Amino acid sequence: MEHQRYEEWIDLAADGELGEPERAELVRHLAACESCRLSEASSRQVATRLAAARVPVRAGFAREVVAALEPAPWEAKTLRDWRLPLALLVVVGGASAALFGLGAAELDPRAGTTGALAALVDLLRAAFVAGSGLAAASWQGLGVAIGDWLGGSAVNWAAALALAGGANYFLWRLLRARPAAAAVEPPR
Repeated sequence: MEHQRYEEWIDLAADGELGEPERAELVRHLAACESCRLSEASSRQVATRLAAARVPVRAGFAREVVAALEPAPWEAKTLRDWRLPLALLVVVGGASAALFGLGAAELDPRAGTTGALAALVDLLRAAFVAGSGLAAASWQGLGVAIGDWLGGSAVNWAAALALAGGANYFLWRLLRARPAAAAVEPPR
């Protein structure tokens, strides 16, 4: 166990990240331990070769590489790319507010569309805030739960395969189902 600690310290010393008290203890250990001296010489040799093989990179190279990458489809670069989704959100939100307002007016003639619109905006804001945090936690928790369940036994694996196979068969049957042909009278 001691040699493992000293070998970690040798790597840290080669990278220049070992503290002074640990470095002093390492020097004392290297004076007495041949295998650690060989390991330290090897690490020093690797560090020297890596430093000699370093290729200088021109300024702005990383920025040029990132700029040359094609963006993923969901990454919109400009507000112009978001026009259609925003327009749909406004239309659907406005229609929802109008329907809420009409429903509220039927229930209480003093209630108006403005209150319904404000309630809808608050609902969307709360859903976004809650959903963004819960989505990550839910998927992570679901993954842990499924992993624990599948790790339980071979029976759980068989049940999962049967469930997945049954769901696929059900979907396949739904896709293959065709409406019954209308009864056609034979020609006379």
